[in-house]
Amino acid sequence: MPALAALATLAGPIQRPAGTLIQLEGDTPEAMYVVARGRVKIARIGLGGREQVLNVIGPGGHFNTVPMFDGGPCPANAEALTDVTLLALPRDALLEAVERYPSIALALLRDFTGRLRHLVNLVDDLALHSVQGRLAGLLLEQAEAAERGAAPPPLTQAEMAARLGTVREMIGRALKVFESQGLIRLDRGMITLLDRAGLAAQRET
Repeated sequence: MPALAALATLAGPIQRPAGTLIQLEGDTPEAMYVVARGRVKIARIGLGGREQVLNVIGPGGHFNTVPMFDGGPCPANAEALTDVTLLALPRDALLEAVERYPSIALALLRDFTGRLRHLVNLVDDLALHSVQGRLAGLLLEQAEAAERGAAPPPLTQAEMAARLGTVREMIGRALKVFESQGLIRLDRGMITLLDRAGLAAQRET
């Protein structure tokens, strides 16, 4: 496919170890990045230091796309959760390829709409659901991913808090409540789901 071949010629591979900050919110954008291997966390940090995870990008996904088109600064931090291999697509070359191959623009537009839906759902969760409801949803999502063979690494309570827009102490309390209700079992940091229907009901709170 000519469009894919054109993008392939633009892409320069970059490797970064786990824990590396690939970009910071407010940086001048240099490229759009496609994740070839590993996982990248996209997050914002508040003035008080609280982190809100916006997305986790795996192989085949991309990030830092918005500033490629609006010319603004990088909108969020990007951190390598694992060792990663990225393909960097420089802005000027990417825009030229989009003009030459409308199919690239359509593919990016489809992806933008999916991400917009994701962010709308994130706002809905943060504004309209309790911490316990958000945590129940995250536990169910993690279990469903494991059943599909796409098991993500276990999350610490701090990582759960960053995903759900709260603090670690609130996550610890909610887990204890779930355990007392017989919904989960806690054992040395491992969480076993005992009552998925009960968690699904909590998800709506």
